Amino acid sequence: MRPTLYLLALIAVQSLLSRLAEAVGVAAPDLFLLTGAALAWRLAPLPALLAAYGVGLLQDVLGAGTLGFHAAGVAGGALLVMFVRRYVGDGSIFQGLLSVVAAVVGEWLAFLVLNYVLRMGLITQASLMQTVPAVFLGTLIVSGVWERLIVWGLGERSGSEETFS
Repeated sequence: MRPTLYLLALIAVQSLLSRLAEAVGVAAPDLFLLTGAALAWRLAPLPALLAAYGVGLLQDVLGAGTLGFHAAGVAGGALLVMFVRRYVGDGSIFQGLLSVVAAVVGEWLAFLVLNYVLRMGLITQASLMQTVPAVFLGTLIVSGVWERLIVWGLGERSGSEETFS
């Protein structure tokens, strides 16, 4: 029941933040990405990647965007978070910051690869300079509060090595 309520809260809060950020003229924090990163800490690698891809696919369907674009981005972010999970000790502020950095970098690397391979033209240098810092800062700011909701909805994260092997 809690994961379902968490999913509903994710959709509602992301929608609200997107509308508010659009009114101000900045990029909204990416709560779907934080959810994908949280799944990378809570599941074994393959299920975590599949679940993160599913979360991103939900974001694509709800946002009426290019189907699979955010899915690949969230999965790319989760992949780099798994690297952080493997090599950085659990529970520190540094680990939390590094997880958000890894998730945002992984997401945007996946976006850039897809943009190049598919010749989409969605990402320009100007959009990178404007959007990526705003998404990173917004996501970093809300990550502490959102982590509490993630713990409530998805449970505590496992240790760095417990479910990784």
